[in-house]
Amino acid sequence: MSIQYFPFDEQKCTLTYYAADETTATLELDHYQGLDLSEYTENPTWTIVSATRKRYVKNNNWHVDVEFRFLRRANFATFTLVTPLMALAFLNVCVFLVPINSGEKGGFSITIFLSYGIFFTIISDSLPQNSLQISFFVLFIVVLLCLSVVSVFYTVLQAKIVGAVGQKQCPITCFRRKTGNNRVVPIDQNLENGPDGDEGSYTWEDFLGQLDTYLFVSSLFILILTTGIFFALLVRHMATPDERFDIDPEPTTRPTFTVTAAQAK
Repeated sequence: MSIQYFPFDEQKCTLTYYAADETTATLELDHYQGLDLSEYTENPTWTIVSATRKRYVKNNNWHVDVEFRFLRRANFATFTLVTPLMALAFLNVCVFLVPINSGEKGGFSITIFLSYGIFFTIISDSLPQNSLQISFFVLFIVVLLCLSVVSVFYTVLQAKIVGAVGQKQCPITCFRRKTGNNRVVPIDQNLENGPDGDEGSYTWEDFLGQLDTYLFVSSLFILILTTGIFFALLVRHMATPDERFDIDPEPTTRPTFTVTAAQAK
């Protein structure tokens, strides 16, 4: 099976008909136009997209191939796999909104990472076993898992910096907000202000708090971009309604089997 576009994948099944121990001179095998699916029962997992036939000669014998294209019904996978995965991805981005001094940021990020691990185990049991192709859905999960690892590493590093030099003056002022304060203050108080004359000192804790906001926006943009690319690759391979064929419940013609006079004797 081709699982590259799971759960919006499409499979092909070809049935080959031929008469053994016959040649083109003794037997002509053909198939009537249109397929009789009056006794076909709808399948809860797959739906028939199209059915075509091809007639050709192989090894001096007539062959008829009937090819069925099946499209997986993706409703079950969408509600049980894709939707929870997107919810976890959004929660992973929300790690950067948790305040530094809350004491819950590290535990929250590690919990999301463990949830990815459990979810990946569930998906690996649902996917068909195929090592020849890599599913885009699995690649999408790996990308989200890597983003979760980055968030956990950043949270641990942030806690270490805040614990070591959190209250010291930070020389990096690119994320510092400009207050534009023009009040007259005493000289001693002005010396305690930041390098731009703003009230209060700009510590490493303040810098990391501002950095969280930028990382949240960046991570949200990466998540939206990755999700858009993922769904664009999968949905564009789904069959459109105009590609579906009309079922012929009562074919007007029947199969043709031409037998020679010698064989009839």
